[in-house]
Amino acid sequence: MAKIKELPGLKIISGFKGKLDFYYWMGIPCVRSWPQKIGSNRSPNVMSTWGAFTYAAKSWSDLPPDIQELYNRMASDTILTGRDLFARSYLSGAFAYPTGAP
Repeated sequence: MAKIKELPGLKIISGFKGKLDFYYWMGIPCVRSWPQKIGSNRSPNVMSTWGAFTYAAKSWSDLPPDIQELYNRMASDTILTGRDLFARSYLSGAFAYPTGAP
């Protein structure tokens, strides 16, 4: 990422499509090399997290609306959404839920 004084015109940005990515970060104009597609080879550690992430993403849809609203309120003063906070808390184990076993 490189900070620039201002974004160039649309014609110039279009000329760099696929090579450079122009964007704003926290109100600062920036440019970076165009994001590269990651190959299909993933490490075993990365692949081992896919099941938990998929479960967390699906579980958000299964939550009652009032619980979703509580997560949205908890996330309201952060850069996260309620869904992000729910997934992060599930994946990190921050909010341990009782299993029913003593």
